[in-house]
Amino acid sequence: MMRARARSRRGGEAGATLVEFVLVAPVLFLMLFGLIAGCYFAYQNSAIHDGATAAARTASIETWLVSSAHVNPSNGMFCESGKPFSIEKSVGQAAPLLTVNPAPLCATSTSATQMTQTPQVPGDVNITVMCGGTCAAPTSTEVSLVYVTKGLTQPFGLTYTLKAQSQVPILSP
Repeated sequence: MMRARARSRRGGEAGATLVEFVLVAPVLFLMLFGLIAGCYFAYQNSAIHDGATAAARTASIETWLVSSAHVNPSNGMFCESGKPFSIEKSVGQAAPLLTVNPAPLCATSTSATQMTQTPQVPGDVNITVMCGGTCAAPTSTEVSLVYVTKGLTQPFGLTYTLKAQSQVPILSP
């Protein structure tokens, strides 16, 4: 008779373990996926700042950002020379997991003080370059990057706008 009572008690406790797991598992998984999403967001934030720094450095070593030699035939705008390499490429190398807008950086004229990408692509890193003086002969450059991301929070419909700026003076030889 004692053995029968001991067996009946063990059977009830096995179900209690399952109930405890069902109560604790959602909280555990929420914390785990929240940690993963937070780390991914921190990576994106770090990558966008690295991209801005690399873009400003690239813009500062170009001898001229725009000139009449680089006119875009489709819209008649003056575009970045891309020498020694393009600003878009330097952002892509500094932030390899982010999608960078492939459109060239262009200005309305050689005397413009700002270069932008046209069209701006939602979900890509979009670049704007502000030139001290003119973009044909800048005295300083300030690069702004804007990245709108949904991260890993798709079910909640949240979007995040990450922005980064970097400014570099141009040293005359």
